[in-house]
Amino acid sequence: MPFLPSRPSRVVQVLGVGALGLAVGIGATLAVGGLRGGGGPVASVQRLDLPATPATTAPATRTTDQEKPVVAGSARAAVQRFLKATARQDFTAAYRLLDAAGRRRYPSAARWTRAQADRTAITGVRVGAARPAGKRLMDVTVRLTHPAAIDPFSGLVPARTVQVWRARSEGGGWRVAADPVSVRAELPSDQRAPDAVTAWVQRLVGCDRQGATALQVGADLYGPADLAEAPCKQRGRWTVGGPRRFDEAAEPEAYVAAFGPDVGAWARLVPVQGPDTRFHVVVGPLGDAWRVLGTDPVQQAK
Repeated sequence: MPFLPSRPSRVVQVLGVGALGLAVGIGATLAVGGLRGGGGPVASVQRLDLPATPATTAPATRTTDQEKPVVAGSARAAVQRFLKATARQDFTAAYRLLDAAGRRRYPSAARWTRAQADRTAITGVRVGAARPAGKRLMDVTVRLTHPAAIDPFSGLVPARTVQVWRARSEGGGWRVAADPVSVRAELPSDQRAPDAVTAWVQRLVGCDRQGATALQVGADLYGPADLAEAPCKQRGRWTVGGPRRFDEAAEPEAYVAAFGPDVGAWARLVPVQGPDTRFHVVVGPLGDAWRVLGTDPVQQAK
């Protein structure tokens, strides 16, 4: 994916998430700026840190004229040209900006082009600051936009990522590594998840199934189907609580099977209480909004 880590089917691998009120954030190696206890201010954006793809090696082959490296006058210019060429799918142009290590790993433009099939498409590039990273090395921060998605083939594809790309001074100019040093996905604040669930439940209370479907990731829901039918059948007061971490789910298997184990880092549980029924709504971040993925029964106290 240009340029989240290459994987056969899952795109986002997450290391951490925060917590709020009723919610206890998803703990991990790095914390995401999300919900905070004590009623303090909540960041409008959360961030997930993702590792870069490990390198592999391949035997060197003869370089054609079309594949000869090009020279960029600065680290920022090299990274910008490299990513903009990738965004317009001019992979040969991007290949000509690869550093020596990248060209050893991908000994031809054809191999480089084939490798892009498993990477996330880029729709926008904004290059930020560059800082020294060693002798003849510069790390360049870039904000990229992507076609946001949540599906069983790609898992979560965030709408925006902040990435750090390493440029190296070689051959009288600057060239770019094949993979980013780091990838940080930007997600909507957890505090907005209950609003999305409230709107969804309101439509179900009015038995407006079509309206509720418009607030979902897809037409089909995961989890027990009868729970989503309850608001239409049970007359009375329905309330929505604060978000909780996904690892509190009673039946996570359907979600893990559909989206992979990383779903535990980016999905949330939002409790819903009706006259006779209580359950969790599972939501995921689609672009700048939260969308309903399905339902999960509330674990009974022992």
